Amino acid sequence: MTRSRRAARVQAKTTLDVGFVGTDERLTAPLVDFSPYGLSVKTTRKVKIGTVFRLGIQIGNEYFRAAAVVRSQFPEGFAVEFLSMSLVDRELLRRSYQRLQMAARNAKAG
Repeated sequence: MTRSRRAARVQAKTTLDVGFVGTDERLTAPLVDFSPYGLSVKTTRKVKIGTVFRLGIQIGNEYFRAAAVVRSQFPEGFAVEFLSMSLVDRELLRRSYQRLQMAARNAKAG
């Protein structure tokens, strides 16, 4: 049985690096895609499912920060689910997500 996603994932138009800080590890990996609920990154680094990280992404002149938990791992990376973020970070995520969704729709229509 496949689980449906709560929201479609969108890809960033530019390369964005995600910084992760956990209790015992730190890493940076390129963003693959994201939704309002989580994101995935590309890396050969193995992390345990259930690992909790603080993460950060520079988006233009702003910084998005959140707490997240690793929910899945795949050969080319892993995916996290957001656990918490400030209202300011939630708004930045919402704006970025909507902007990329609209750009994807316009690209399909054009």
